[in-house]
Order: sequence, then structure tokens, then C-alpha cells
Amino acid sequence: MEQLRLLTFGGLNLLVGGHATTGSATRRRRLALLALLAVSRERGLNRDKVQAYLWPESDTARARHGLNQLVYFQRRHLGSGDLFLGKKTLRLNRAVITTDVWDFEDALDAGAHEVAIRLYAGSFLDGFFLRGAPGFERWVDDQRSRLAERCAQAFGLLAAAAATQHQAVEWWRRAAELKPYDTDTVLRLAKAWVAIGDRAAAVRCAQQHADLLRTELDLPPDASVVRMIEQLRAGAAPG
Repeated sequence: MEQLRLLTFGGLNLLVGGHATTGSATRRRRLALLALLAVSRERGLNRDKVQAYLWPESDTARARHGLNQLVYFQRRHLGSGDLFLGKKTLRLNRAVITTDVWDFEDALDAGAHEVAIRLYAGSFLDGFFLRGAPGFERWVDDQRSRLAERCAQAFGLLAAAAATQHQAVEWWRRAAELKPYDTDTVLRLAKAWVAIGDRAAAVRCAQQHADLLRTELDLPPDASVVRMIEQLRAGAAPG
């Protein structure tokens, strides 16, 4: 049997033997089940919860039948009777399938931050949705935020340990891309720009952050951002 790999960053795709697969095994609910179980890792996910995520408007009997059919078809079409483990609680079999979200979190837990950020190819399940499954969509939003936060923290740790100030700028810039509304991250990026002598870039990133908060969230910028912009424009060292 060929190795399966689930890719969750930047979209949701299933590879079989290293190649993208199409057809019935990649129908949305079948892929959604794999994503749910991938994030649940060894804990697995109770069948009732899976049914609530994927068939929220169905009665219990119909939702149970839908899940049983989904599990059956995935095993059949992917050629693995061992893909799913457990009965009441389902989990994925690591001997059969791998996934980038496991590798990403394992790398972070091991302190291998550069390995982790290379795995983060984009937002979790970017562009993937299930019609009529609001609980699943909320779950995706929560996981997307959680994993983006973990990646941003990795960038911050890399910036703090950077061998050069230019490297620190790059790491903080990428952290700010993931957390554009986070004032502390933007201030750190601005200070990194100042450290390499580019005050104009520091003003620009701080001003863009202030404008973003105002236009998208209807919030005033934090006083620390306003103060930094004023100090930089006055030629003073930022506090």
C-alpha cells in the first residue's frame, strides 16, 4: 500500500505515494474527516463530535450512517483497512498516513523552529469550506488562528536568536504578516528596522499598522505606536 500524506497548510490536499490524488477519496467531507482527526492527533475524536461537525442538520441515525459510509469509502478507495483506528473514538493510523500539521507541531515542540516554518506553507485549510457545516467552519477558524499564532511565535524566537540584525528583520517581518493586528509584533519589527538604519521602513510599518487598525477594525492605534511614529519622524531613538 502506498503511503498517504495529508497537507493542511495553504489548502487541503491528499497525496498518495507522493502524488496528488483526485476522485471520490478527495470529496470535501472525506477530506474534512481527515483534517479533524489529524488535528486531534493521538487523542482522537469522538464519533458524536465528528457527526456534529460534518452533519449538523441530520438526525443522529442519519449522521451515524453518513460517518460509517464515509469511513468505509475512505478505507476502500485509499486501499487501507487500517487508516482509521478506534471504534467510539476515531484517530488516524500514523503507520498509514502522515500530515504536515503533525510534523509542524512536532518540530515546534522539539525546538526545531526553522523546520517548522518551512512546513507552514500558508493558512490552515486555506480556501477549504463545507457548505451547511458552521461548527466545522468555526473549528477551522480556531485551528487556523492557533497554528498561525504558533508559527508567529517561532518567527519571534528565530528573530531573538538571529545572527544578524538583517535576519531579525526578516523573521519579524514574517511574524507581522501572520499577526498584522498585533501591536507588539509590529513594534518589534519597527525596532528591527531601526537597528539596521532604515528609519523610513520603521515609520512605514508602524503607520501601516495604525491605518490597518483604523480602516479594518475601526480602532485607534495603540499609544505606543503613535509615540514611536512621532519619535522616528522627529529623529529621536524609539522608546
